[in-house]
Amino acid sequence: MIQSVLEPITALTSNSASVPFSVDDLRTRSANCYCNGWLQHNEGSPLYKILCGGIYEVSFNANVTSSVAGTVSLGLYQDGVLVPGTTMIAQITTAGDYVNISFDKKLRICCRGDATLTVQSVPSILTGDEAPGTATVTEVPVIQNANFSITKKS
Repeated sequence: MIQSVLEPITALTSNSASVPFSVDDLRTRSANCYCNGWLQHNEGSPLYKILCGGIYEVSFNANVTSSVAGTVSLGLYQDGVLVPGTTMIAQITTAGDYVNISFDKKLRICCRGDATLTVQSVPSILTGDEAPGTATVTEVPVIQNANFSITKKS
């Protein structure tokens, strides 16, 4: 298991940037790339490389805002592709007001496969009350008190 945090106020560089987690505050011995471990991650990096197949439980929560009123969105990406069911959308009505967002997701990585996971801003989302919706460009997120964890289930 690994749990990473990003405590200070951090403005991402764009509306498609990854979240760089500055501290791994909990990490089991198996959650490393040594001695048959299943995970590779360096503190300060947004990249979490899962080195072997299995079922993984991934969770994220954070307080988000933006420097202007608008919509911010983050999601979990696997090998550069947004994972369905992980898009988090926050409507910021007043710049600087925080909204809490979160997701929990179980992922299957093929038995002889690997995957790189990141949490990053989603550059556009569909809005409106009718399908297919209207594409809306998101604002650059400002993040505080973020927590990201990955647990190998089997």
